[in-house]
Amino acid sequence: MPPQLTDRKSLARATAQGTSIPTPPKVPQRIPRQPSFANRFYLTGALHRPADLMFMIDALISIVGTVASLLFVEIPLLIWTGFKVNSKNHPVSWGPIYTFCMALSRASSSSPRNAAQLRAVSSIISWFVPIRMIHLSNYSVKANVHFQVHLETLLQPERRSLQETRSKLGIKDMGSNPLKPSPEYLSSFLPSGNRLANLPEESGNLESDGTYTLKGEWIEALDDPKDQSSGQKKKSNTVLLYFHGGGHVFCSSAFHRQMVTRLTLEFGPGARAFVPDYRLSPESPFPASIHDCYASYLYLTAPSHGALRLGSHDGHPSEVIDPKNIVLAGDSAGAGLAIALQLYLRDYVQPSVEQKLLLPPVTILISAWTDISTSMPSATGLHSYCYTPSPMGVNPFLDEATFYAFPKFNFARTYLCGDSSLAPNERVEGGKHLEWEWYRHLAQHPLVSPVYTANLSGLESSTLLQTGTFDRLADDTRLYAYKLGEANTNQRVRLELYEDMVHVHQFFEFLPMADRALRSIVDFADQAREETKQPLQRKNGLGSYSSRRKRETEWVVVAMDGSETEGHHDHGTPLSELDTYWRPSGASVQSY
Repeated sequence: MPPQLTDRKSLARATAQGTSIPTPPKVPQRIPRQPSFANRFYLTGALHRPADLMFMIDALISIVGTVASLLFVEIPLLIWTGFKVNSKNHPVSWGPIYTFCMALSRASSSSPRNAAQLRAVSSIISWFVPIRMIHLSNYSVKANVHFQVHLETLLQPERRSLQETRSKLGIKDMGSNPLKPSPEYLSSFLPSGNRLANLPEESGNLESDGTYTLKGEWIEALDDPKDQSSGQKKKSNTVLLYFHGGGHVFCSSAFHRQMVTRLTLEFGPGARAFVPDYRLSPESPFPASIHDCYASYLYLTAPSHGALRLGSHDGHPSEVIDPKNIVLAGDSAGAGLAIALQLYLRDYVQPSVEQKLLLPPVTILISAWTDISTSMPSATGLHSYCYTPSPMGVNPFLDEATFYAFPKFNFARTYLCGDSSLAPNERVEGGKHLEWEWYRHLAQHPLVSPVYTANLSGLESSTLLQTGTFDRLADDTRLYAYKLGEANTNQRVRLELYEDMVHVHQFFEFLPMADRALRSIVDFADQAREETKQPLQRKNGLGSYSSRRKRETEWVVVAMDGSETEGHHDHGTPLSELDTYWRPSGASVQSY
């Protein structure tokens, strides 16, 4: 039997002596099998630990218990009392269907332990989206449209704008966050009147060439083939850039497809919507999603930008979108991202680019999350009515012990710091104290809590804000509407407060007020864009529109019957008091 030859010298010696060289045995080629359904479900992250499985079991038990309680206790009680007595969880104005759906929503999202569990719930809900869209027609969906983004090229304007801020820190390599950040570095994220607030470096993963893939989907409203005159009507040129909600950790374009399709159809044939699947936390914490929003805006208005690589995908638009035709919109965390994009373009991009970007003339904010700490009364006092998962955030001005005592998984903490158990990064690997320092500083960043820390002047966009009296983010939306109007008296700002409606009630198509709100969005956008055709003047060279007429914030309360009451009078916490919840009296701020 010939010897086994394992190195080059032995092989050369055997060849010189005429020793036969054995042929390595043929290894049959392995054809990779497609993962089974069970494997795919595991890869979603829902079953990474036994605790996750217990969460799914607990959620199922909660849903079954909720259904039993509704059918045999609460709904019979409401019927017996003639729908005249409020219960702890269900106001009588909701009615049986509203009550039933809200209770199920609360049960399915109760007490999540990590982002993977919420994503599993949202994935299951997404399976039913086609059923919810059966009654819709005359639209097309191009899903999974994707393109590459070269991050370093995308961030060039940001780096130039932050050059002065970062030069004072003495850090030469800003390609990554320091493992042991100095007090000066952390303090650079705080708002300051004489410098631009610093931004941390991204903590997510990139491809070897420095790119990542950004996905999304296009929705288009089509002509009605049954309408003989549809071909003669002028088509809408509206392009909706919509950022979905989900607390920065879950949901997707597919999850919001039904709602965005209904809104696109309201704009009429020819209207289109692009919904990007921005990167989520904890894998890609702040500010990754804001960079994705910026890349999405470039994708529409400057597709030939050096940071974008579109490839040959047939889902891309065939033309450059005129910014004047874009309506910027979002709900919940997505509405916060829409605000952050406006601020990011104004402060971090425009000062460092020669060719200024023209900003969208219309912005729609639905249940906007503008205070990451959710410290205002509606966020802390509407748990029983609103379905949004609890908890959401921690006030950054409370002491460190309160931060530790708060449930470890909450949207704000995951968005700003990440999660050491799912996606470790330098913000959570330095110990509990360092994670607290990251959190309390980033929570005060103008792009994170704009209602309290951002300079809102110069956001030259007509803005419609919608919320409900049972929305946990009602105060976030109310206070932001007031401050935005005060800072931009030459722009139209309108707040619509829907009585007895919950968080993003537009999502629930069975509610009459949902369609009412979508129609109001279209009417507002059409009116605002019509105004931009009037004589305008540029301001500050930012490429944004500025009307000469001064305005006051429109404050409208919409009753369940659709009637409107104007004026700054509603049943919420007085606006003058909401500022006090950001920095509570007596709250101590620990030094680093």
